[in-house]
Amino acid sequence: MTPGRCHNAPVRLVAFLRGINVGNRRPKKDELIAAVAGPEFADVSTYQASGNLLFTSELEPAEAEPVLEQRLEASLGYEVTCFVRSVDELRTLLAGIPEPGPGAKHEIIFYKSDPGDEARAALAATAGPNDTLSPMGRQTLWTHVGGMSESPLAALTPRPGAPVTTVRTAATIDRIVDKFT
Repeated sequence: MTPGRCHNAPVRLVAFLRGINVGNRRPKKDELIAAVAGPEFADVSTYQASGNLLFTSELEPAEAEPVLEQRLEASLGYEVTCFVRSVDELRTLLAGIPEPGPGAKHEIIFYKSDPGDEARAALAATAGPNDTLSPMGRQTLWTHVGGMSESPLAALTPRPGAPVTTVRTAATIDRIVDKFT
């Protein structure tokens, strides 16, 4: 193990895959597992059909991302952006989220790294009247009233120069943490 590159012991990580199970990008569970399995990743599994990979690794999340992306692209034939977090990071994230108000729902927007104030301001300028955005480091908590599709943020397609993101409901994150802790 290289000092500074790996955890002292394997930890449970979650990779949120952008653009999986949309359009004609619908790989089977076994295809995803086979694509990423290797000495760096053990106990690989998927959660739901929304592009969530779970595995154990000694790699830090930021180091796991490019390895996963390269393997997925080589196997699937198209680019797949991965946002990796440890289960502990997700547990801490969830602990900082208040209960949603009546009719509200929490979504979590994941970034590769903290996008900074300018990118967050651009995102906020896109928000609708029923959207609230709260920065949380490498994530933004998006709380909306009404259906997600009713918000202008629903598309969240990256614009030139904007950080690439993926979104999961806080409830999905909670279920992943509960299942794998």
